[in-house]
Amino acid sequence: MQPSPSKTDQAGLKNSRVRQKNIQIILQAAEDEFVASGFKGASIRDIAHRAGLPKANVHYYFNSKVELYGAVLNHIMELWQSVFSGLNPDDDPATALRQFIRAKMKYVLAHSNASRIFSSEILHGGQHIKDHLQPFNDWIQEKSGVIRGWIEQGKMKPVDPIHLLFTIWATTQYYVDYGPQVASVLGKEELESEDVEAYTESICQMILGGCGINS
Repeated sequence: MQPSPSKTDQAGLKNSRVRQKNIQIILQAAEDEFVASGFKGASIRDIAHRAGLPKANVHYYFNSKVELYGAVLNHIMELWQSVFSGLNPDDDPATALRQFIRAKMKYVLAHSNASRIFSSEILHGGQHIKDHLQPFNDWIQEKSGVIRGWIEQGKMKPVDPIHLLFTIWATTQYYVDYGPQVASVLGKEELESEDVEAYTESICQMILGGCGINS
């Protein structure tokens, strides 16, 4: 029979849960503020206000705005890694690429703030994200190797794997980062689910067709 947790253990577990909850609240508030104001315009005070916490509580977990921004960027990269595990050597290219494109579109729509922060950071020189890019770089190299294997097996045209992955990244990213422009061109106030489906299917057809893959 397992012994019951001591009061000290119970208190420690409760404190850990409170800490994780507060950090998640702060990170979400920080994402909202960095999207609204950019890195330079954002402040710990405004982030604390969005989080509904005293400014001192934010400083308790994060010493500075730079540290908090780094935590947000790290969280974005962790989300990326958790979502995109596909594109494996034994996969059928048509199925795998189609699933990847749809997963990428679903990801940017579900995490639009994260997508915009990432894009803004890159556009401003990527000074703060350099220390967080290695997992992404490793992923690109790994999946490029998978695509080269498909090419060697004659399953698709000899396209450049890295440029292919960046093309998928860019086309799906654009739909969220510049959504208002897309909606305006379509004559709508905002994009609807059928627009997303049509756009996603168009990307799939263009990518697979360009790779010489029958979809």
